[in-house]
Amino acid sequence: MRAEDRQEQILDITHAIVDAEGFHAATLNRIAAEAGVTRTVLYQQFGDLPGLFVALVDREAARAGAGFAEAIAENPEPREDEGAFEHAFAGVLRAADAHPATWRLFLFPPQGAPPQLHERLAQAQGFVREYFKQVLLAINPDLPDPDYTARILNAAGDELLRLRLAEPDEATHERLLAQVRRLTPSLVRQTQ
Repeated sequence: MRAEDRQEQILDITHAIVDAEGFHAATLNRIAAEAGVTRTVLYQQFGDLPGLFVALVDREAARAGAGFAEAIAENPEPREDEGAFEHAFAGVLRAADAHPATWRLFLFPPQGAPPQLHERLAQAQGFVREYFKQVLLAINPDLPDPDYTARILNAAGDELLRLRLAEPDEATHERLLAQVRRLTPSLVRQTQ
């Protein structure tokens, strides 16, 4: 197996363990056994267990970031009956559905998560809030407090995504998008 393919295999196995049981359950011995390799191979590929965890966090952060970027870039013009935030959130829902374990990693950080996971999450939230702020100001340049409004939208979006991941049968796309439709007009059209 090529080194890149072996790394992906090991990261997939590690992610499956972490998603099901938390970081504390992902030991070198268990990962090596499930991957059918020796611990030496893990050391060669990742240095040590913290290095493996950081590689996993970085891969999943890149995957979630690409999903968000695709969500806000695809069909940049929302339909006539759809607001900008509803349009973006619909794309993010599709990204979360495509890779639910990736999004669970950041929205439900597992027990024993390395500090890098929280660092990547903070970076991502900063990016999302800045995106929201720019969209808010484009819609309403006189918005009194775009920073806090962007934070409220980010928090609401995170909670709606958590609902989707935790209760996919109840938290349907239609139900969640209806919440976004009800929430955003009051936030976007605030005046002083």
